[in-house]
Amino acid sequence: MTKRCDIIINGAGMVGGVTALLLAEQGFAVTLIESQQQTKYSGKDSRQLRVSAISKHNLELFERLGLTEHWQTSRMGYYDQMSVWDNHSTGEIKFNSGGSGVLGAMIENNQIIAAAQQLANAHNNIDVLYETSIADFEDVERKVCVDLDSTSKEKLNTHLLIGADGARSQIRNYLGIEIQQKPYKQHGLVCYLKVENAPAKIALQAFNSGGPVGLLPMNDGLFSMVWSLPEDQVEHWLNAEENYFINGLKVHINRDFGGIELCSERQAFPLHKTYAKAFYQGRVALVGDAAHTIHPLAGQGVNLGFADAECLVDKLNSVSLKNNDELANALKKYQRVRMAEVHKTAETMHALHHLFSNEAAPVKMLRAFGMNRLNQINPIKQWLLRQAGS
Repeated sequence: MTKRCDIIINGAGMVGGVTALLLAEQGFAVTLIESQQQTKYSGKDSRQLRVSAISKHNLELFERLGLTEHWQTSRMGYYDQMSVWDNHSTGEIKFNSGGSGVLGAMIENNQIIAAAQQLANAHNNIDVLYETSIADFEDVERKVCVDLDSTSKEKLNTHLLIGADGARSQIRNYLGIEIQQKPYKQHGLVCYLKVENAPAKIALQAFNSGGPVGLLPMNDGLFSMVWSLPEDQVEHWLNAEENYFINGLKVHINRDFGGIELCSERQAFPLHKTYAKAFYQGRVALVGDAAHTIHPLAGQGVNLGFADAECLVDKLNSVSLKNNDELANALKKYQRVRMAEVHKTAETMHALHHLFSNEAAPVKMLRAFGMNRLNQINPIKQWLLRQAGS
């Protein structure tokens, strides 16, 4: 049996789920395919270590789409300020919301996924297929023919296939789209901490030559920590005895926030900067980590994916998906806009990474001067905040 739909999305994670809701909002008939079971989330479950810093713009987007109806707000950490300092100079910079509410919120990835999937399940324009994967697909004339790897062996025809299936994207690999990858030779070590005297609604980041330590407020004195470490130090800190780990962490934070308590296991994952050399091919488009990944200096990577989704939907909204030329022009515009924005943000993060890892005395002096001068120029600080969420 062959079914027809306007658009198929492979991957019902954070970006895939939000992309489906945005498309359905515009009246497109969407089939959302997810290889895993539906994600369930409960405030009684153990906290997931993978969290995201969601920008103010995307918090407003989530509210519009209805995700907030499913939030467990006690498990979220809103922040209205950000404090960044350099432990090898006197440089320091502080960001704030300028009286316009919050800068963003820390949310467990699974909470976002679960809320988006619940909404997708109930949406009249979305058909969600869990525990299903794409076995094969072919871009022919004015459609993409998709074979599903499921018990039904179902076939789908669609006008557009979207790969929202992560950094190891099956869709991207199948198309043969090459990636440009830059390993940072670092891992991000993550865990939860109780920090006795840390400010409750301020995201904190301390730069060190080996990489930054981020302390991101989750609520009730709990912080999500992301410590970027050189590859040869990861195992040392990952397996260190707890008191030794806490003492080492305090040295790398270099601020007196009182006692620190480890509240979870520690995990680590490699850090890469990755670009797909094309964000679309034929009637297939890529969004989110399938198209790009960046260094988590600002914890903002997933916001780039949500911006992909908004841009793609905007470009598709005024075209006929059946028309080859109209669709090709829309996808070209999407690629041009998003490649430019992603490149700008990723290269900014890349430059900051190298700037703060340089221990040469003249560089440290310039770094301190630059940070302290920048701290006095609010328009530039607001611009930087916008780039982190674009």
